[in-house]
Amino acid sequence: MSPKAKHYTREIEAEPVDNEKKIFTLLQFARKAGMLVHGFEACKKNIVNGRIKLLLLTEDIGDNTKDKIMHVVETMEYPLPILTLSNQEEMSTTLGLPWTCILGILDSNFAKKIQSYLTQ
Repeated sequence: MSPKAKHYTREIEAEPVDNEKKIFTLLQFARKAGMLVHGFEACKKNIVNGRIKLLLLTEDIGDNTKDKIMHVVETMEYPLPILTLSNQEEMSTTLGLPWTCILGILDSNFAKKIQSYLTQ
């Protein structure tokens, strides 16, 4: 490049990534790794077996379904963190799942990271 050539630089501002996008990315990785279960029956089975490390419920979960899953959680001897995130439509379309309002994370590392994003 000749010394007379002008260098034009343009600063690109990084778009702030919100925590919900990070959580959905982690959920997609967990799904591909086989560390995500969805639906009432699958989550119930894994709660009873002690495999679920984090339970995610959507904000628009039905009262009956919520009462049933909370009853299962209350009967367990170990504490199970339960967090609320997004809605059924967004959760299901983002993860490529049928409409579901209950997700269970089976891996403790995914669970800890998602919890840290939701509590920030």
